[in-house]
Amino acid sequence: MIITIIHISKSTLMKTKFFLLLIVSSFLFGSLSAQENDVMYVHYINVGQANAALLEFPCGAVLIDAGAQDKATTQHLIDYLDDFFARRKDLHRTLDLVYVTHCHLDHNAALAAVADSFKIVRYIDNGQQTGSGKTNQLKLEREAAARGIQYATYPYETITNGGNKKGLTNMIIDPIKCETIDPKIILYSGAFTTKPATGWTKDDFENNGNNHSLFIKVLFGKASFLFIGDGEIAEMNTVTNYYNGTDALDVDVLMVGHHGAKNATTHNFLDAVTPNYAVISCGQWDDSTSGGKFNTYNYGHPTDSALNMLAAHVPYKRSHPITVKAGLKAKTFIDVTVSKRIYATPWDGDIVIRATSDGKYRTQLSSN
Repeated sequence: MIITIIHISKSTLMKTKFFLLLIVSSFLFGSLSAQENDVMYVHYINVGQANAALLEFPCGAVLIDAGAQDKATTQHLIDYLDDFFARRKDLHRTLDLVYVTHCHLDHNAALAAVADSFKIVRYIDNGQQTGSGKTNQLKLEREAAARGIQYATYPYETITNGGNKKGLTNMIIDPIKCETIDPKIILYSGAFTTKPATGWTKDDFENNGNNHSLFIKVLFGKASFLFIGDGEIAEMNTVTNYYNGTDALDVDVLMVGHHGAKNATTHNFLDAVTPNYAVISCGQWDDSTSGGKFNTYNYGHPTDSALNMLAAHVPYKRSHPITVKAGLKAKTFIDVTVSKRIYATPWDGDIVIRATSDGKYRTQLSSN
């Protein structure tokens, strides 16, 4: 059974004062192939202790991160994209844009497989050349021209140049413009070329690529989504403080940073985002034999502390509570009950959120 939840966005709620409508229904994921001019889908693909999210628009597709925990999850990502393009034949197996939020394997391990299997028109990463994913990142950067891919990178200083607090967008960052709707894709953060004056240690800046993640906001009419890679507290605080007093970070759907780690969620940040949904991408709590050291068991994700913070800020409930495993620390997990709209790939499998341009959402969950 697919559990489907319909929700109305904050902006629509403010104007119409409608209440939440919950609907439970059964239908197949194949129904997602329908092309509707006022609908988009975000596919949070279950790639284990890693990230990959596919944005499906009426006239195009964008991939945010191409991570995978191991060979099996790499294959699942490719199979998922194959199935997607089989439904969306009008897109001709083409990704209008691929983002890699930062230079780590859990966000680009499957990048070469994606590039070899599908046409990529544009590619944006954070421009760094160090980190566990440097080989994959540098390879596509160097091959971009030969593959006919337009490559670009935008550091934080470029995004915020001149005190700009509206974010940065252009035809590379946001190539999607459909006949009946023009979605918006905006960058609010990227790699830092110089260490910020406050709140950053030397290690935060030099040895922690997570703090150089792209922050990407997607607007589809009144619907809104935010992706922050693995941005940790140093970057999160800098970005939150910089955009204080604006609605830059305010969205309905948040992809939680750093797989639900304790160092990537703060009350201050969630106050700025005010999410109605939270989505976490990580692996199974007992996957100690998968992915070498890069598995959920060795990281303890998602953490109990992050789940508690999210529960305090997400206002609405899932259709029914579930009991899941949360990490107290690496290799140590406890049972917790999740009743709020906090979704995670280890509990829910591939997660698809359908959004209409008038700010209504429907969530589809399917166990792998």
